[in-house]
Amino acid sequence: MNNEVAVIYSSRTGNTEKVAKQLAEALGATCHSVKDTSAVPEGADLCVGTWIDRGTADAGAKKYIESLRGRRVFLYGTLGAEPESEHAEKCIANIRALFDPSNEILGAILVQGAIDPMLIEMFKSMPKDNVHAFTEENAARYAAAASHPDASDFAQVIAAAKEALA
Repeated sequence: MNNEVAVIYSSRTGNTEKVAKQLAEALGATCHSVKDTSAVPEGADLCVGTWIDRGTADAGAKKYIESLRGRRVFLYGTLGAEPESEHAEKCIANIRALFDPSNEILGAILVQGAIDPMLIEMFKSMPKDNVHAFTEENAARYAAAASHPDASDFAQVIAAAKEALA
């Protein structure tokens, strides 16, 4: 493992930031928002975190990811859906595709995060045949996601990052 690691994150509701801070502490790494990466050490291995927006990295993370060249990167993120779902797998594939081929993707993990309450309100106005429509089933999923990310999620990301960076 490179002796220097930097944890980068993009966060809208605080979910991905919480994961980033736990990860940085566990790795003894510096922690930086994508909004200011000027202090990221030049040769450091990177842990890049994003929240999922329409099946891929959010705009801030996407811009940062697309700027990277020749870096060793561990990818992590938060999403409202189940992390073991087909949707989550597609999200990881979509994010991996954003990276320039000169980067080495060491690993990737997504964990559940609480869903933005503004989004849930928007879902309530969607037609019932929309995948995001507010149904009893979706309401139960939103409620289950509300307690995430939690200690178990942090532990999963930390373990995956340590293994990938080893």
